Amino acid sequence: MKFIIYINSIFALTASSLIASKPPAILGQYLEADKAMRGEVVQVDIPSEFLKFRELVRRSQLANPEWFKKHIKKSSSDNPIPLYHKKLGMTKVEYDKYLALWDKRAYKRVDNGKVILRLMQDSDKSWIINISGRGMPVSLLKYVTEKDQFVSSNGVLDRIKDIKTPKESIYRDWSGHEWRYFNDGDLVKTKENIAIGRTGDGRYGLIVYSLQELSSKGSPLADDLLMIRFVPKKLNQSKKSKKSKKTKK
Repeated sequence: MKFIIYINSIFALTASSLIASKPPAILGQYLEADKAMRGEVVQVDIPSEFLKFRELVRRSQLANPEWFKKHIKKSSSDNPIPLYHKKLGMTKVEYDKYLALWDKRAYKRVDNGKVILRLMQDSDKSWIINISGRGMPVSLLKYVTEKDQFVSSNGVLDRIKDIKTPKESIYRDWSGHEWRYFNDGDLVKTKENIAIGRTGDGRYGLIVYSLQELSSKGSPLADDLLMIRFVPKKLNQSKKSKKSKKTKK
């Protein structure tokens, strides 16, 4: 009788651990629990010739601040490129040339940017996206499943509006989920964000982490941006299924 109770206890513990190890759906759609996934820390690489456009736009803003404020609102909030106007200080031909340069921006891996990602259970209520190397700052955040929050040393990052950007945005088209911590303190203003999602073509997953701190006088104390690109879970699975079909044939 004691033996049967002992065996049943083992089965119960095993079953509960399997249930507990199921990752939260919002992260599990991109990462598999306890599985190492290759990734890379990247940055957006913009052609150097485009810097002239930014300078012309900056001059236009300084010369006509009220007009520029109204004009920039004609573009979507996700599009950093203002619509053409002669007050921008360039011809339409030059403007179109700069648009073509903007379209050539691409993600580029930074030096020593190769990383390994692993979604790990920290407790029965929280999970960690453990990232090696230069992606380590993300590993310091814990995702609390019940509350749909991340927690950092600063405090709680609450869920905010989901991401859905067009191809004109600086990161191109991608969609996902975002969390934010904000504290408007007397001495330091702190904003911390983390987002996870997928590029518009579905080829890559993206994790974007940022930390900004300003002193009471407006001086930057921290301005960190970390972008990690990886092959998301569903794409890995679809590749495996295609390979298995070819093998059967």
